Amino acid sequence: MPRRGFLRGIAFAALAAVGALPWLLVARPFLGSATALDLYLVAVTAAYLGDFVAERPRRAAVFLIAGLAGIALAILTRNRIELVTGLGVLVAIIRSGFLRSGFLHRSPAARAVVTEAILVGAGLAFARHLGGPSLAGVVLAIWGFFLVQSFYPLVGGIRVRSRAADRDPFEEAHARALAILERCW
Repeated sequence: MPRRGFLRGIAFAALAAVGALPWLLVARPFLGSATALDLYLVAVTAAYLGDFVAERPRRAAVFLIAGLAGIALAILTRNRIELVTGLGVLVAIIRSGFLRSGFLHRSPAARAVVTEAILVGAGLAFARHLGGPSLAGVVLAIWGFFLVQSFYPLVGGIRVRSRAADRDPFEEAHARALAILERCW
């Protein structure tokens, strides 16, 4: 089950936005503005995806995979629009494709794909609307993208597939109740 809930997502959005200020002020003189911002975007995306996993070894693996994929995107893309689009696609793929709560483990899969497309697309559009070339615009864009992503746990109608068909009904109800509680936090 993912650790991330709606309120936790809002808190992450705020921390990601506020964390950009000191990072950019310290890293800009050494790395340059573009490289510092690109590295921050990759790191915050990897941290976001890593926080979805409750188990520490898996969390580190997801963080590492997302970070390496993000660095590859930063190297291969020609501009920041391509980078943030690629990072958004990375969020959708890892969050719904490879994490245990993802669409490979949920029913129906097509609905999860549409949900990811809407959330990532809306997040990128909202970030574009809020963002600008100034430091405040960058902070607002980061906050806006992750704010939209915080709605992921609130999407209803997707039920987790049961791993065992002969599960006890009480255990099934208990698992659903825990899932609802985790979504709220």
